[in-house]
Amino acid sequence: MSRASRKVASPRVVCVEDLLPLARRRVPKAVFDYLDGGAEGEVTLRENCRAFEDVTFRPRHAVAFSQCDLRTRVLSFDLALPFLLAPVGYSRLMHPGGEVAAARAAGKAGTAYILSTISGHKLEDVKAGSSGPVLYQLYLLGGRAAGEAVIERARVAGFAGLVVTIDTPVSGIRERDHRNGMKELISGSLLQKIPFLPNILSFRRSRTS
Repeated sequence: MSRASRKVASPRVVCVEDLLPLARRRVPKAVFDYLDGGAEGEVTLRENCRAFEDVTFRPRHAVAFSQCDLRTRVLSFDLALPFLLAPVGYSRLMHPGGEVAAARAAGKAGTAYILSTISGHKLEDVKAGSSGPVLYQLYLLGGRAAGEAVIERARVAGFAGLVVTIDTPVSGIRERDHRNGMKELISGSLLQKIPFLPNILSFRRSRTS
């Protein structure tokens, strides 16, 4: 192929799906499967994707708008975009910048970032890296004392709030991870640990008021 023909050739990546075969070749299998996979037979994962495919944007024509504006207000935060960056554990496996880079990108885009409990960077560094609001996703790992300690760390670091994960009473069996030799990320019953949270949060408010 000549240099001129390469310049007019179609790009290798035109949509998100085009990234999958590239990532599969370049990323270690255990890392790719962790990011790409889901629990059990991945029925919920497929249903989540299908739900997004069911969303249809219906354009309205000949309607006067003074300006297009995607800004919205979420939990008292004024955001430039109507979505937040969700917590993704072990982001540093996929990119050395990991959670710090993701939080920085969210801040530049004018939206909020949610830091996963399972982070490859210190939560203080992630908060310092973003110009926008950063929230902390809380898995109640290690019992009440560990929960209190990480809540206090997040408060001191300036996190804007907590996103408490309650839909994991037990760890899902991620079959790809098991085949690749990766250990379960969390264990124990979250629902048995969560009742103390309101007491902790009200105690923190009383100390800072």
